[in-house]
Amino acid sequence: MPNDLRIDPRDFITGPFSKCPKCGGNEFGVLSIYDERYLRRCRDRACWHTVTIYLPKLKKKVIYIDQSAISNIMKVLSPEVKGHERAAAEPFWDELREALDVVRRLQLAIFPDSTEHEGESLASPFFKSLKNTYEHFSGGVSFYDGESIRSMQIAEAALCFIKRQELTFDLDPQRITRGRVHGWLDRYRVSTDGVLPGTLEELRSARSKGHAELQKAFERWQKEKKTFSEVLEEQQGTYVPFILTQYAADQKKMIRAALGQVPPSLDALIPSAAGSVVEMIRRTLEVESTPAKPAVTVKDFLDSGLIKRVPFHIIESSMFASLAMKAAAGQKEPPNQGTLNDIGVASALLPYCDAMFVDNGCRALLQDIPKERRLPYPCAVFSRNTGAEFLKYVAEIRESATLDHLKVIEELYGPNARGPSAGISGVGTFRR
Repeated sequence: MPNDLRIDPRDFITGPFSKCPKCGGNEFGVLSIYDERYLRRCRDRACWHTVTIYLPKLKKKVIYIDQSAISNIMKVLSPEVKGHERAAAEPFWDELREALDVVRRLQLAIFPDSTEHEGESLASPFFKSLKNTYEHFSGGVSFYDGESIRSMQIAEAALCFIKRQELTFDLDPQRITRGRVHGWLDRYRVSTDGVLPGTLEELRSARSKGHAELQKAFERWQKEKKTFSEVLEEQQGTYVPFILTQYAADQKKMIRAALGQVPPSLDALIPSAAGSVVEMIRRTLEVESTPAKPAVTVKDFLDSGLIKRVPFHIIESSMFASLAMKAAAGQKEPPNQGTLNDIGVASALLPYCDAMFVDNGCRALLQDIPKERRLPYPCAVFSRNTGAEFLKYVAEIRESATLDHLKVIEELYGPNARGPSAGISGVGTFRR
């Protein structure tokens, strides 16, 4: 039948080929690559000799590339999309694609994708091309969503509180990602599409509402002309009342649904993100409680002030204070719709990354934090305005490859792996 699909297992055995230690043929190729090992198999069906070879452990740089860069890279490769000519007129974007691709293929860096990539791509008519672009660089490694990361940090703080230990946080990026951050990448990427009905509408509504609230705050900051420290303190004092208010609203909805006062619905049964945080704190404290320790309540933890020292809250409050400082200094232009999203991404991911490439506005908010209030995280932050510095940073990563490492790369992926890919599968006219 013309629609039959025939798959030959030999097609999955690819080069570079070497001499088979069993039959002596020259078809001993690479079958599959795993995090710390790979399989070689002879393509001769009469032999089919298979060997497992263990690979050196990797320590990759973890770098976040924001949506604006992903979009420009996609447009450069896609003559058919709107904005191609503008993006192609800037050689930087193609230089960036090649530089990132080289260190990705050399297994020196990983560029995990995020829920923000997906959310911003959904609103585009070129969703699949954008998705193929960010997944090409992420290699199947994805950051958890921001709310999950924030909850994990608060849980760590709650554990330290009940154990009466010094406040510490595990900022290993593997803790907040799906997929092996420091694993060797396979040559095949499997991707699926699936978006629940109404997701895009919910994202747009939430983004519009958040933007309107940020604009109101910006107008207030323009009038009040408060200092960075004043706004920082103000921001750090708003989170706990906010989550308690949301939690109370969640409980009220659930009670009304249980009493039949409102029709049962998922909205009434599923707690809000802020309400989930309170439940998570409660469960964490309960699990760690013992008869030898006095009971610790959620209120005790929230009253301790430890949340002010949680990484995401430090970053988020500092970025809002930086924005308020700009408003007080006379900035007339209000923050755009992407500002709130940028703050959310940076506050959640920055402590876990070696570097981030964000838009100019987001980088400015971080760079303008007063020196005495600088964030205590070593992540290097770049943007288009510092593009040359970022390309230099990536080049230094590439140059860190040892001769032994490059030898393994060639044995595993072939000599062409030292350079960038010809394109990105599923983007523009490039298909594989």
